[in-house]
Amino acid sequence: MPDLGACSYLYIIRCIAFAVPIYNKVNIPRRENDMNNEKNYKIEDYTREEVSVRDYFLRVAHPAPNVQDELKAFMQQQTDSLPVDEDSQDEAKTPDLYMEEEENHRIPLRGIGIALAIAASLALVLILHFGKQKSGLNVPEGAVVAYEADADQQTDGVTLQAGDADPVSISTSKTACAKVDASALAGDESGAQGTTVVRNVLTTPSNATAEVVLADGSVVSVNAGSRLVYPQKFTGATREVELQGEAYFKVKHDERYPFIVKANGISTKVLGTEFNVRSYSKNDTHVTLLQGSVLVSLLSSNASSAQPSMSKRLKPGEDASLQGGFLSVHAVDTEIYTAWKNGEFYFDNESLLDIAKEIGKWYNVSVIFRSPEKMHARLFFAAPRDGGIEELLELLNGLDKAKFSYKDGQVTIE
Repeated sequence: MPDLGACSYLYIIRCIAFAVPIYNKVNIPRRENDMNNEKNYKIEDYTREEVSVRDYFLRVAHPAPNVQDELKAFMQQQTDSLPVDEDSQDEAKTPDLYMEEEENHRIPLRGIGIALAIAASLALVLILHFGKQKSGLNVPEGAVVAYEADADQQTDGVTLQAGDADPVSISTSKTACAKVDASALAGDESGAQGTTVVRNVLTTPSNATAEVVLADGSVVSVNAGSRLVYPQKFTGATREVELQGEAYFKVKHDERYPFIVKANGISTKVLGTEFNVRSYSKNDTHVTLLQGSVLVSLLSSNASSAQPSMSKRLKPGEDASLQGGFLSVHAVDTEIYTAWKNGEFYFDNESLLDIAKEIGKWYNVSVIFRSPEKMHARLFFAAPRDGGIEELLELLNGLDKAKFSYKDGQVTIE
């Protein structure tokens, strides 16, 4: 062995010391400290020769596969699995002949694969192209659509349907809250036997609210994008209404007839109090109490009766939410859940993505993030809902969290 000198031997030892942890990574369990030290290795800290030694040891631990051997083994396996037909000449074929046939058909099969890949790519491009044309969105490369305007949005404003009659528009303004008095619209409900009760259905679009005075004098404020079903007069032992969306209830006290709100799998039972119910979806279901006391329960599978074992009684300032099939109760800032009733946007440490969705829904405009990283910014923001969108975006720009612009029915955030 030639005399390499002390420096060369030290260099070889250093290279081996660098490569050993990689070899041990496969073969020998390491101490925790060694694992932590290896995480701090940076490739730029080593010379080209050291990297070559590292690569050599990796290749020793993981030898490169022999492609031809692997292919022959695969073809032999396929040949052995073929059914034997005594009348066929194929049984005399050897694996080598199959390999030759594979070679003859390799180019055509490769051509078919390329053709299929090109066809799939063209189909995807066409879908994206015509999808964007249909939506009318101008989406720059890399941008994210937070909300897409609904071209078929309800244009009749707030509507009221009495029984089997056709819905009637009662307001087309989003700045004024539509007023409905159930007692004034009750009409003659007596019927032949005096047992028929007309059920009203009040529907609000995504940019308008309404207020309903029920037959017992209770007042219900209905938020945008909601549906309230209630009788023109209450009969029986309870006063029941159904809700999809969001509403604020001021229930007239009556110990004889409990007031019950059914919404998205939960039941809220009260005698007389003020509370807010939000139930746009099962993932967004809340009952928030402001005054008095309420009993919140999960409905049974047939959605007709409450389950006493799955009930929570709320105190003022508490919120019950539906999470994973169970009720969770927490103390909250009630203003977050009730600001809409006073005609305000109110966001407390909310993500910019959630704020963008609310703005898009209220004004029915598309919202895109040209800078997607801005979606995760969180902020406090409050503003009146009856103002124009340009005024709202000006307030948001004043927060210096992102740049908001509006053009051709589309809000861009960057």
